[in-house]
Amino acid sequence: MRDITYQKIVVERFGDSNVLQVVKATLPEPPPGHARVRVVAAGVGFTDLMARSGDYLLQRKTPFTPGYEIAGEVVDFTVDSRTPSWLRAGIRVAAALTKMAAYSEFITLPLWQLVPLPDGLNPQLASAVPLDYLTALSLLDTHGRLGTGGTVLIQGASGGVGRAVATLGRLRGLRMYGTASSSGSREALASHGVTFIDYRREDFEMVLREREPDGVQAVFDHIGGKNLRKGFRILAPGGVLVSYAFSGRPGRMVSDTVRGAAQVKLMNLHPRRRTALSMVPHEIKGDPDGYRAALTSVLDMAQCGLIAPQIGATYPLVKAGDAHAALERREITGKVVLTMG
Repeated sequence: MRDITYQKIVVERFGDSNVLQVVKATLPEPPPGHARVRVVAAGVGFTDLMARSGDYLLQRKTPFTPGYEIAGEVVDFTVDSRTPSWLRAGIRVAAALTKMAAYSEFITLPLWQLVPLPDGLNPQLASAVPLDYLTALSLLDTHGRLGTGGTVLIQGASGGVGRAVATLGRLRGLRMYGTASSSGSREALASHGVTFIDYRREDFEMVLREREPDGVQAVFDHIGGKNLRKGFRILAPGGVLVSYAFSGRPGRMVSDTVRGAAQVKLMNLHPRRRTALSMVPHEIKGDPDGYRAALTSVLDMAQCGLIAPQIGATYPLVKAGDAHAALERREITGKVVLTMG
């Protein structure tokens, strides 16, 4: 094996999209139980933007390379006692990372993080699956524990995770309500069986009290603040509010996130309802077998068309800063994917 020279994006200091710099690096041979992967496509999430600006609790130090999800091709690997039988050089794989590093032409990953791509699945589409759909499964299964026919509220239902929850929820026969702001969201959400609530003009608590007087089984929230209390109040007995992110004030996102997480923990003391925090990178690390099974499942669903992540734009790796800027200006609807030369 020989060293590989490649390009990656590095954040040397926190700041705006201009701090995303292209640097050259060298990748040595992989240690035992690891593979070197040529990245074909990397998904871009809003957590990447938060990390770049210094507002992401799980990425508080520089320098770092953003990104949690990749699809690529195995270059080589070093075997150990747990090397999977399907692994070979040249096979296409996907992965959700436990630590940011995806904006890169090549990456070294532990073998347990790799999942083979189904035959015929486009790597760009595959790179749009891991984070949103693993989060959706965390909300629905790990924390929501929802059965067929349950009723849920999805905050920010037009976002990536919201669309993933809606897609999987429809397949499971859930009755779903979703908050969004765009008038165009009504039709898009209706296509997934989600009843649209315009949070700019309607109070979701009042709407749900009228339409679901017995309460809902689950509320999935990524906003925090007063929405947590309102969402908790509309839960049916035994229901759960699951928080998977927090909106906060610019420059105070970390402290607002910590405050929101503490609020969720305290609300869990209520005897008739419960709350939970979904942190997918930690859940992946804590249950590798469950992670591989879940990612394999959603990739298979993408291959056969049961789920169809919406790719809003693709950018070459060296234009990662432009991708971040466009997302911050809210110019793109759907997932942004970085492609490698």
